[in-house]
Amino acid sequence: MPPRSKKRKPNPEPEPSSSSSSSDNDDNSEDETNQLENIQIDLEARSPIDSDRSIILHFLEQSFGSSMKKSVLDLNLLANQLVSQQSCGSVFYQPLDEIEEEDDDDESPVLGICSFLHFNKQQNQQLYTWLMDKCSENSQAKTILQTSTCGLFINERYMNIPAEISVPAIRTLREEITEQLDYWIVHVKLRVDKKDLNTIHYMNGEEEVFEQHASVSIDYQPIQSNANDWIEKRRILFVSTNKLDQICSDIEQKLKQS
Repeated sequence: MPPRSKKRKPNPEPEPSSSSSSSDNDDNSEDETNQLENIQIDLEARSPIDSDRSIILHFLEQSFGSSMKKSVLDLNLLANQLVSQQSCGSVFYQPLDEIEEEDDDDESPVLGICSFLHFNKQQNQQLYTWLMDKCSENSQAKTILQTSTCGLFINERYMNIPAEISVPAIRTLREEITEQLDYWIVHVKLRVDKKDLNTIHYMNGEEEVFEQHASVSIDYQPIQSNANDWIEKRRILFVSTNKLDQICSDIEQKLKQS
């Protein structure tokens, strides 16, 4: 087991609303509302370990869809890579209390992950091919994928874990990435109100800030795209690495204003 050296306690506060018009629709079901209510807990970060594979797979399915075919994008393989790259990426967990920690068999449940997957025509070729397919009608995106050094930003957590954890996680991740990169690719989860298509909810509120600085934005709908009063959408952002300092500052300002 890797040493638990990457500890942070961000003292989370409720995540700001990230819709383009009004706040959450009052017509949502009670279950939907409960899912989106943020909780206030202390979180710590550590490197992924073998026992995290199943929850990391869950987060990837949350992002890309549980019905993703292995032949299209092997999420199990990506989960294995996220565990094996010990020098890059963190998972977040709520520490057990001192009494519970005395039992070495107990592991605190993982509540989120912030990590990165490198890819090109040789490395993670399936991921590269999947992105090329999704971006097939956007010449700028295709050119970036073919000529620039890119990586996929993995930014997933349970829905009621607030955005407070994002800034220290992103900054730590940047320190851990040793390769020179041109672009971060951000895979954004969105929900669009069926009754008002101008009302968009960002499932990870900080990703709205990434979009404001993106060079390219491409939308698509996952296979399972309807949820109660919402339409599920995904947005692929190409964000130049020279924008990351400003993005972190803007996220901090947004959280302070909430």
